[in-house]
Amino acid sequence: MIPIKEAISTGAWLNCEINESTKFRLKVLSFRKLNLSEVDEPEKIHIKDENTILWIMDIEVINLSKEPISSGDEGPGKLILVDQDGFKFYAFQDSHLTVWSDFAEKSKMNRFYELSKLSPKIKAVGAITFQLPDDDEAVYSISIRGGSVKEV
Repeated sequence: MIPIKEAISTGAWLNCEINESTKFRLKVLSFRKLNLSEVDEPEKIHIKDENTILWIMDIEVINLSKEPISSGDEGPGKLILVDQDGFKFYAFQDSHLTVWSDFAEKSKMNRFYELSKLSPKIKAVGAITFQLPDDDEAVYSISIRGGSVKEV
């Protein structure tokens, strides 16, 4: 696991490997609380839980696999944030927020929507969101479901 703040401050590329044939490189550009006033028609976002905050992570991704991979099932959609107590948080998907809103286009969140593909060797720039507890003390690290994340 790589601490998010460290990944941003060093500008390091991270190698993410799910299996022998599914690999990609990731660079975290920023990580911040999402102000819902930035989103057009925020009432259309389906947030089911209380005392939660959406965070947006701006990233660059390069698919290192020989063939295209899915952004959701095989790529950035598999990222996990792990807090200092070991609690895991998966990427948050909402069709209005990540695809249909003007904000999705402006923030490039639609680039990593679960149905989009990442071509090999081509840098993709976009954003993903996480639904996290309202806890200003939390420290998050980057991990991936079913695989490993290591600094290059």
